[in-house]
Amino acid sequence: MTHEQNRRRVALVTGGARGIGLASGRMLGATGLAIALADIDGPAAESAATELRGLGIDARGYALDVADPVSVVATIRAVEGDLGGVDVLVNCAGILPRIEGRNPTVEDMPLALWNQTLAVNLTGPMLMAQATIPLMKRHGWGRIVTISSRAARTRTFGNAHYAASKSGLAGLHRIMAAEVAPFGITVNSIAPSRVNTGLNSNLADGGATHHAAIRETPVGRIAEPEDIAAAVAYLASDEAGFVTGAILDMTGGSFMP
Repeated sequence: MTHEQNRRRVALVTGGARGIGLASGRMLGATGLAIALADIDGPAAESAATELRGLGIDARGYALDVADPVSVVATIRAVEGDLGGVDVLVNCAGILPRIEGRNPTVEDMPLALWNQTLAVNLTGPMLMAQATIPLMKRHGWGRIVTISSRAARTRTFGNAHYAASKSGLAGLHRIMAAEVAPFGITVNSIAPSRVNTGLNSNLADGGATHHAAIRETPVGRIAEPEDIAAAVAYLASDEAGFVTGAILDMTGGSFMP
């Protein structure tokens, strides 16, 4: 067994303080990885890390703004110093800003809202990959998993800013997967339908939208964060080494391309 096989791997999860990010950190930690939970809310990230440590997981919390290159570099350096590197990057940080609970149309989309959404949802994963790929190359192994959305390839009314940001991830991942494959690094995304997280809590008609999502889903429920985290754990594993450039749809049958 080589030194690399003996080495403890480290997973960095953005948006790690809650929802899919926290569930992914918990599941990856249960497989023996050290976990870095990074979030725009630093105290919440540390609180989440404390929760994982209570489960026997080696976890640390970090403040991170994925849209800020300075913050990204500083956080990666801190994780490398504390835990020795980054082997698995899970991009869970994401936003879906609305206007007074409404999905904005292109006609009434404030430019600031558009720019903010693309900065977090699309530029953020690019900056994170840019900063972590050199660490993965050093060990000849790596996994990059990004939470995308069914919205990247389906039609809804409004939310062009969100759909465009998630569609952009598909192009980013296609190119990136080909670039880093020779170094033992895979790049994949997961595209869920509605997930039971706080991201969907600011809808003006939240209750009606929630029930409509259940009605359109053949399995009869919406996804839980743990559903998505299970897929993250697979894509981050050695067993998924031949899977790269893929989009894993997790929609309960509501979208079947």
